[in-house]
Amino acid sequence: MWIKPWKLTEGFIIGSGLVLTGLLLQLTVGPIDWSTFAWPVNLIVLVAFLAIVLAAHLLRKRVYVCQWLGSHDAAITSISWAVALTLIMGLTRQSAGVNPHGDRSLLEVVGITQCLTWWPFALIYTWLTLSLALAVFRRASVLTLRNIPFMVMHTGLLIVLLCGTLGSADMQRLKMMTRQGVPEWRATDDKGNLIELDVAIDLKSFTIDEYPPKLMMADIATGDALPKGKPQHIMLDSVGAQGDLMGWNVKVIKSFTHAAAMIDSTAVNYVEWHSFGATTAALVEVTKGNTRITDWVSCGNFMFPSKELKLDSAVCLFMPEPEPLRYASAVNVYTQAGTNLTDTITVNRPLTVEKWKIYQLDYDREMGRWSETSVFELVTDPWLYVVYAGIGLLLLGAVLMFMIPATPNTSK
Repeated sequence: MWIKPWKLTEGFIIGSGLVLTGLLLQLTVGPIDWSTFAWPVNLIVLVAFLAIVLAAHLLRKRVYVCQWLGSHDAAITSISWAVALTLIMGLTRQSAGVNPHGDRSLLEVVGITQCLTWWPFALIYTWLTLSLALAVFRRASVLTLRNIPFMVMHTGLLIVLLCGTLGSADMQRLKMMTRQGVPEWRATDDKGNLIELDVAIDLKSFTIDEYPPKLMMADIATGDALPKGKPQHIMLDSVGAQGDLMGWNVKVIKSFTHAAAMIDSTAVNYVEWHSFGATTAALVEVTKGNTRITDWVSCGNFMFPSKELKLDSAVCLFMPEPEPLRYASAVNVYTQAGTNLTDTITVNRPLTVEKWKIYQLDYDREMGRWSETSVFELVTDPWLYVVYAGIGLLLLGAVLMFMIPATPNTSK
């Protein structure tokens, strides 16, 4: 062992040393705070890293470790360690942060539940990137036509790894809550800090399309939908819809998607009502043997209470809240640079304004279709296009591999 030339055994031992070093750092200094690498620190780190790679490349004939780091054995072992730690990350439940209350498990103590801020992962990742960069520099020193596919592909991968990691510190992911008719330019980050932005959103209106309501059975004692584990339902997609639930035949006599409850001393009836606060209700006829029950069922909302239909001492018929099919916000967006846009933002159709991508995130669930509040996620990533360029080089290199046959390069 440790007899030149170094092989895979030495590589796996080096990886073990990096993991142990990372665990010691995790236990002593805590997890990595990537926000410290925000601009211009990330640019300084990038330049310093490339300078180290260049120095290692120039010293490769004098310092053996510099030569080995750019070898195939170093590449194989660093990739193996990176894959192993990635599998650990994928098989371990990741948490968003450290819970300051209660006892922490061993996995939480050593940081495995937060792999993106885990020192062992970062050190192995750095080793992999260094090995990749030295391989690119080595090929560049004897650049030939046959080496071009390798150079293009691995340069693209290097750009993705470096800029994707260092650039993540400059990415902002903010949440903005807007109310109809009140322009908003403030948003909160993941720590709850309020941030004033150079972009403002004026919510003009919020609309929601819903799936047809359903009718379901529930256990009166527990409130569980029945059958437990695989509840059944009847879709209220038309008047006259019917079906069997738990041995009861259910038929829809009348259905309103916009209804108001009319309550008197003896009964609750519903009438069609196309105004603010309307709820969904259906008049149903439920039969089982000689038993026949006719009454209203409603999911209710913030204005009207829900109404269930008790069938016997064990079960009742109820209407869950309709599930949203599509929701959208009509907005005016203003920026300090003078941009003024009017558009509609939906869940799968974000709006791009200057450096920001604005996503429809949520709404006031309690108000439902009558929500006057819309929640947006605003994302900006200044390094994103550099990463896209790296992905483009990866694809170009893959194409060139079929166009230019490659031969092994044994130069050191």
